[in-house]
Amino acid sequence: MTIKTIGFLKKLLDTAGPSGFEQAPARVWRDEVATFADDVRADVHGNSVASLNSKGKPRVMFAGHIDEIGLQVTHIDEEGFLYFSGIGGWDSQVLVGQRVLLLTRNGPVHGVVGKKAVHQLKKEDLDRVTKVIDLWIDIGAASHDEAVHRVRVGDAGVLDSRVEEYPNGRIVSRSLDNRIGAFVAAEALRLIPVRPRELPHDVTRRATPFAPALAPESRARPAQ
Repeated sequence: MTIKTIGFLKKLLDTAGPSGFEQAPARVWRDEVATFADDVRADVHGNSVASLNSKGKPRVMFAGHIDEIGLQVTHIDEEGFLYFSGIGGWDSQVLVGQRVLLLTRNGPVHGVVGKKAVHQLKKEDLDRVTKVIDLWIDIGAASHDEAVHRVRVGDAGVLDSRVEEYPNGRIVSRSLDNRIGAFVAAEALRLIPVRPRELPHDVTRRATPFAPALAPESRARPAQ
């Protein structure tokens, strides 16, 4: 990869967009492919589409998901703690102590995932697997009223982390699955070695959303 494509990948991975809330990374994807595609557009289903030689036959399409797993606020208690469900397939053990970024109507809100301290657990609970229902998010609010001014039930979020580069050409990121597919689709279009007018067929790339899957372990149902 070139420095430019690595920069695109990092920006795509760092932009928060869990399933059902993929608008921001989708815009990043469209802005990038607009620099080399003949046509770029979005549809009402949330798909982002880029093409070369769109009138050619036959049509070839590469597709990749642009979402990521995340969280969704389901309840705010009287002390201002947020309970949540998982968007997508989470190992709940991974969530304990993680910093999170909530996407609210007033901008991002930072928080941390908490659970009951180990010295407060009953003996029979010490070896029990932690479930999402055992966890909450602390955003530093002192009361329910303060919390609801900053966050609403239904707001989504992701882990608050950024891409890190490791030795031997490796990277670590929260959103490699699924977003690497959308990146590969864009890069395949970029790397086609002939000019569009010399291309006999239509080549289309699509960055697709993914239907949100809410984990059943929740303190209250999310807002409809």
